[in-house]
Amino acid sequence: MKESKLLIFIVEDNEMYSTMLDYILSKENTHQFIRFSSGEKCMENIYLNPDVVILDYGLPGMDGLETLFNIKKYSANIPVIILTGNKNLSVAKKLLDSGAFDYIYKEDADVVSLIIATMNNALSISKQVHNTRKERKRRYVKITCALLIIILIIVGIGLATGNSTKLFR
Repeated sequence: MKESKLLIFIVEDNEMYSTMLDYILSKENTHQFIRFSSGEKCMENIYLNPDVVILDYGLPGMDGLETLFNIKKYSANIPVIILTGNKNLSVAKKLLDSGAFDYIYKEDADVVSLIIATMNNALSISKQVHNTRKERKRRYVKITCALLIIILIIVGIGLATGNSTKLFR
């Protein structure tokens, strides 16, 4: 995970809503926000590896569910927060079951606070996962190096004693 400004994608086809979100969230955070008006545009730029994606469900063309699938296919580790005007619980369940981090209804009274709290929670969990993977990789390298040293010592002893051919029979 990047240690500098975190990159947040806002995928929203309503230009006014997208601009409002960008403005409010930028005031509250030091993150970098990039807005996209479609799932297709988001996927064209997914190589930028956003730290979080805030994704509208009701997008034209590639809808939120399809965009979510494509994001998760690219990287299962990118938290995707669904932001939608759709209150249908079966849709919410389907999106959450498909890997969405959370589902926020646009018309909630305190939607901006919900988005900020959810985004910060997603970033925190994502950072913990990243740190755990980093620690596992570090331990793996240490164990691999220790095993290689042991093998070299055994081979060295075998060569020094003239028993190298007997060691690996």
